[in-house]
Amino acid sequence: MSRPVNIRHLSTASADFEAQFGALQHWSAETDAAIESRVAEIIADVRARGDAALLELTARFDGVQAASVAALEIGREELRAAFEGLPATQRAALQAAAERVRRYHQRQLEASSRSWHYRDADGTLLGQKVTPLDRVGIYVPGGKAAYPSSVLMNAIPAQVAGVPEIVMVVPTPRGEKNALVLAAAFVAGAHRVFTVGGAQAVAALAYGTATVPRVDKITGPGNAYVASAKRRVFGQVGIDMIAGPSEILVLADGSTPAEWVAMDLFSQAEHDELAQSILLCPSADYIAQVQAAIDRLLPEMPRQEVIRASLEGRGALILTRSLEEACEISNRIAPEHLEVSTTEPGRWEKLLKHAGAIFLGAYTSESLGDYCAGPNHVLPTSGTARFSSPLGVYDFVKRSSLIEVSEAGAQVLGPVAATLAYGEGLQGHARAAEMRLNPQAAPAPAAADRPFSVRPVDAGNVDAVLKLQVAAGQRRLVSNVERSLAQVAYEPAGRAVAMFSGEGSDEEAVGMMLLYDMRMDKKSPADQLYVWRLLVDERFQGLGHGRRAMQWVIEEARRLGLPSVGLSHVELEGHAGDFYEKLGFRYTGEVDEGELKMILALGGD
Repeated sequence: MSRPVNIRHLSTASADFEAQFGALQHWSAETDAAIESRVAEIIADVRARGDAALLELTARFDGVQAASVAALEIGREELRAAFEGLPATQRAALQAAAERVRRYHQRQLEASSRSWHYRDADGTLLGQKVTPLDRVGIYVPGGKAAYPSSVLMNAIPAQVAGVPEIVMVVPTPRGEKNALVLAAAFVAGAHRVFTVGGAQAVAALAYGTATVPRVDKITGPGNAYVASAKRRVFGQVGIDMIAGPSEILVLADGSTPAEWVAMDLFSQAEHDELAQSILLCPSADYIAQVQAAIDRLLPEMPRQEVIRASLEGRGALILTRSLEEACEISNRIAPEHLEVSTTEPGRWEKLLKHAGAIFLGAYTSESLGDYCAGPNHVLPTSGTARFSSPLGVYDFVKRSSLIEVSEAGAQVLGPVAATLAYGEGLQGHARAAEMRLNPQAAPAPAAADRPFSVRPVDAGNVDAVLKLQVAAGQRRLVSNVERSLAQVAYEPAGRAVAMFSGEGSDEEAVGMMLLYDMRMDKKSPADQLYVWRLLVDERFQGLGHGRRAMQWVIEEARRLGLPSVGLSHVELEGHAGDFYEKLGFRYTGEVDEGELKMILALGGD
């Protein structure tokens, strides 16, 4: 008689429950440095040498010699032959499972992966365009282990999503091809199948070789080398997830036969020693019955040593105060598989937020979901169900936003966008929106298109500058040109620059600025370029010259390595504060000689 299974028993009423629960949940996903190093070498080799590296690595790791990678590809006829060569019961089972999986994912497509659009009252069209990925790669474990269900669960959603090309890779150690896996590829509609595996297969799918086409996304389970390779190529291609050990959590009220629950716990424990199987129940008597069933049934299991190691290492039977508390604990765990084995499963399902898949009722064993119920069995593990979802049709499509703004819509959205863009200091964004405001009444486009330049006031242009006139309504706000030039002549830190529009004989002065380098200020030196004065001739206002001048100032400050631009204005009607705020300037709250100070911090764009 085998010894009892020493699975841990916990109680939420115990003072040390949180500590014990934390230890139960601890699982390190840290990668093995040796594996990571080897995988990096394999990926680099496949990227550099393509087919040649793939052939060498397949010979080394799988013991399969081939003259070319093309010789490692399985044709559609061989897949068909594998299917037709199966016993009738296996053919029927494959077809039945495939049909249920396909039907479920077709409903999923209809519910969440269709394009849509609508129009606002102003005629603006907004929507979402959903398109399938061009090509995906499916990794399927190979060798003696047969995982036809993995083929169905990965390939069928891609097929339903409309992916034009599904490329499957499956290792065949020592040349052993699994007929069930090949038959599943036929039923699921894989377009190309290569008998390669490991990190080298992932690299070939991610980067492409002369024979293996590059894909847009890689899905499917694999060993530590495959997981490491998927992690490394993510970003070059999409991946489904990095799966951890398998998990099941059974939430029970004691109404289900204890043997059923014990076997459900076994169904995940038999995967490997790190798999986790947990029971949550408010009945101590029922937990004792499940423990007895575990001890009684384990000797019948072919993988009893793996099951024992899993249950004793990471399993638990947890006594809760109530089913409500059991639901709370389940949400903290966020298990891959969650069975609600109660007389009122719908009542408790409403309290459950985090799980990869939820199995409702005593007759819904997790294994049915693994093979043929219909929903996908590729599920988030290690608590990632808090923020991740099962593999589905939505993993094989991408969404693009559709925006078609009408002329009327541009009048509504333009000011909003421009205000926010100026606040971020992105004048190009703002002006692009503003140019579409009232296009019929817009200032002559030629004015904005004319060459614009800023140059120091000197003997060659001072006469043109002296002709600049301050608009009548602005004379309380801005000093005239003569006074401005006289003032700057006595300031070593100041300089006068003029703005010009046009070129050659067509060039004319349109404005002037006084700039002050605050680094040279004797009273309060600072790393700042200060706009002492901005004047735009009354004939040239409203054409964007002031904005272009300030953009030049900002670039000049950057050229000088200064982190900000400063200015101030009098608080009188008609002041330019709104104009400067649109450019991104903000009030400092300081007042200098009756003028309100503003600053623009020059961060990165």
